[in-house]
Amino acid sequence: MITVTFKPGGESGRVEPGQTVLEVAHELDVPITAPCGGRGRCGRCRVIVANGCEEPTQAERDLLTGEELRNGFRLACEAVLMGDAQIIVPSDSRTVGGKILSEDTWRHLELSPNVTSRCLELPEPSLADQRSDAERVADGLGVPVADLHIDHAALAEMPGVLRANKFAVTAVMVGDTLAAVRAPHTEPCCLGAAVDIGTTTVVAYLVDLRSGERLATASDLNPQARHGHDLISRIEYVESTTTGLDDMRRLIVDLINRLLGEAVAQVDARRRDIYELTVVGNTCMHHLFLGLDPRNLARAPYIPVTTQPMVLSAEEAGLAINRAGSVYCLPVIAGFVGADTVGVLLVSRMTERERPTLAIDIGTNGEVMLWSGERLLVASCAAGPAFEGGEISNGVRAANGAIERVWLRNGTIGYATIGGVRPNGICGSGIFDIVAALLDSGAADSGGRLADASAAEKLAEGIASRLRGEGSTREFVVAPGGDNGSGEIVFTQKDVREVQLAKGAVRAAVELLCAEAGIGTDEIDEILLAGAFGNYIDRRSALRMGLLPDLPPERIQGVGNAAGAGALAALVSTAQRRYAAELARRAEHIELMANPRFQMAFADSMIFPD
Repeated sequence: MITVTFKPGGESGRVEPGQTVLEVAHELDVPITAPCGGRGRCGRCRVIVANGCEEPTQAERDLLTGEELRNGFRLACEAVLMGDAQIIVPSDSRTVGGKILSEDTWRHLELSPNVTSRCLELPEPSLADQRSDAERVADGLGVPVADLHIDHAALAEMPGVLRANKFAVTAVMVGDTLAAVRAPHTEPCCLGAAVDIGTTTVVAYLVDLRSGERLATASDLNPQARHGHDLISRIEYVESTTTGLDDMRRLIVDLINRLLGEAVAQVDARRRDIYELTVVGNTCMHHLFLGLDPRNLARAPYIPVTTQPMVLSAEEAGLAINRAGSVYCLPVIAGFVGADTVGVLLVSRMTERERPTLAIDIGTNGEVMLWSGERLLVASCAAGPAFEGGEISNGVRAANGAIERVWLRNGTIGYATIGGVRPNGICGSGIFDIVAALLDSGAADSGGRLADASAAEKLAEGIASRLRGEGSTREFVVAPGGDNGSGEIVFTQKDVREVQLAKGAVRAAVELLCAEAGIGTDEIDEILLAGAFGNYIDRRSALRMGLLPDLPPERIQGVGNAAGAGALAALVSTAQRRYAAELARRAEHIELMANPRFQMAFADSMIFPD
């Protein structure tokens, strides 16, 4: 065994030699970012190791400079530990909890939950009334005892609870199952939870099912990201490892149980007070949560195991809620259009509008939804991680120090960071603003090319002085560093190209859906932006980039975490569950890659507006 210590956190442990730094970090719960899933491709998991490692691998020699290797830099996913070691994890290699969107457009709905409670005042037994306890409760509920399914734990507790409360009790029903018999006026009586499993973040909402009131929220980063930030990397992990599917499922189930624990602690309740859970997520997240093989989602023709709503017991789902509780997963539509999209459709009420409406949920995998006034069309597009800071040279998640706002003023660039501290990178909303500022200032042209030296001579001094390098190494200095250049934040020519690819994919999806519906983009009445991007990006920056059709900004609305709101709606209303299933059946999935016009639309959509 060897001793490994991580700095600055101080995590330390005795581990088996022969493991990579990243594997040991996972074992000791040290958060190290690994966007490529630890495959030695991205070079983002840089750490400093003084000793204890085998010689650098070829991947490390390719991705690290000679000076970096001499200074002890290694890739956590490649460096194999053979002896005692102290490892420094730089700030830009740490995975940190960021600004996670947990607000939503949750609106009041008529309550009709699957979980109900009834107060019963039952006659006490006597020699003249020798009905069993179960029959007595069933009669109080107005149900023949032969037709009432009673959970074993509820049946075991029934005699004591009835007699301790002189036969005045509260009965909790989950569907047609008697889940609990409790003392009257017990608080909380019956709780439910709605969970939005995102590729990047997971949000859990705790709800009082009698009133529909949202009581608490808990959220965290999806721990599956240790095996890759994108869906394909996670599916590759499932394929390459015999325990891959079980590993992925355990990670997400353990996180949900922890979030539920945090949520009930906020209201002084217990997880056993939760009787039902509703779940949304993209199709891959849906499959991994359910333990369904996701491998066919990654290869044409991208077939899911099932698209139907799924109902599981708490035990089947592995969730630490009331043992009689149930778990309801909303339906999915196609291989890359999941239950999260159904949630957006459900709460946005797109199909109830008279005019064409577009909804976009932008993430690593983007979903585009179009209501033409007659047809509901949906498509997915591989936007990639650029909009979330991935594949961007100084890209970071939205946390303290991330540049989240950039503006052009008086011939130069200004910026603001989350927390108002020194910048350590650029997050998604800042990326949108930077590209818009580069275009408006002339530092980048409509083809995405940064101005060369001769073109820069015509620009304002405050812009021209920030451009440097030649050709593919051209870059724009967003935030100057110290005297030795440390802490400098740049946006490179490659970064511009990554944004072009991402925005081209989304805009091409919009164009092709409109063409399929037989309408022009100028006929769209309103655009709804779901998720974090809808709340945090500057709509004018999105328009300047050409990500969205050219509508007045006031007709572009952020609708918050609409996917999570859809899970909430399904939690408090069985009618909404039926409506969600109807929307999933009604939606027409358009496979973009099968469309012969996709490549042309994609190429056209990469161009920035003049």
